Amino acid sequence: MNKNSFSKWNETIYICPQLPEDSPLQLKMAGITHPDPDYRILRNGTNGLFVLEYVVKGRGHIRYGDQKFSPVAGDVYFLQPPLRVEYYSDPDDPWEKVWFNLKGPLVEALCEAYRLKGMIYYHNCPLKDDFYDALQIVRSEQKDLHSRFALQLHRIIVKLSNWRNTHPESRKSPEGICLKEFIDSHWQEKISLRDLAEMIKKSPAQTLRIFKQDWQDSPCSYVQKQRNFYACQYLENTKYPVKVLADLLGFKDEFYFSNWFKQRNGCSPAAYRQKFR
Repeated sequence: MNKNSFSKWNETIYICPQLPEDSPLQLKMAGITHPDPDYRILRNGTNGLFVLEYVVKGRGHIRYGDQKFSPVAGDVYFLQPPLRVEYYSDPDDPWEKVWFNLKGPLVEALCEAYRLKGMIYYHNCPLKDDFYDALQIVRSEQKDLHSRFALQLHRIIVKLSNWRNTHPESRKSPEGICLKEFIDSHWQEKISLRDLAEMIKKSPAQTLRIFKQDWQDSPCSYVQKQRNFYACQYLENTKYPVKVLADLLGFKDEFYFSNWFKQRNGCSPAAYRQKFR
């Protein structure tokens, strides 16, 4: 095993004994990228290389074809040929990650069999132990290294498939996920379609179309539903005066909030609260 701690970036790299080019699975390299604000990789996608990585801490950014992702600690990404890809550390919070560079028909067949073709980003996917187990196999330098690694790779891909099947939001567009996460954190504030469009660098019409396609609702309607949900929760479970609730929910005054609430629920906030007393 050739261990190299002196790459262009702050990395520990393991160069594995190489199998013939026609082998089902070729583990080209494995390693750990340590926090390095200057880390940046650009691949043209023509060499048939698969890149499988787990972010241990920090964050980074990926441009994959026309898609953009910003992985953080706990995320997995699986870059697949032949698209051009660029990925790099966030300069303010550079990532640490475990990674494997792979080639061969077995990787392609596993992606096809588990329907992971084109599936790049897996947010909050709990596979840290699985990645470190795979790295330990690489470090072991045992004679059956390649066969043991192939089995561990299969386990990881099975878990990626299971994660995808239990997280339907993973089928949404990166822009759609970004929009929803922003609204979920800022629903009590004034949010305009233009602000959302600027955030994902799309036109207002494109932004509206993306959100409707991913969430079957408009951003405006979704915000109102979020406000109504939390309004009901506050009324059912707290003793806050209506004036305080109006402020918490982002309304200019309690009268506007009361009229808004009655239009959606058929009764005033006070009458709604009385039902739960």
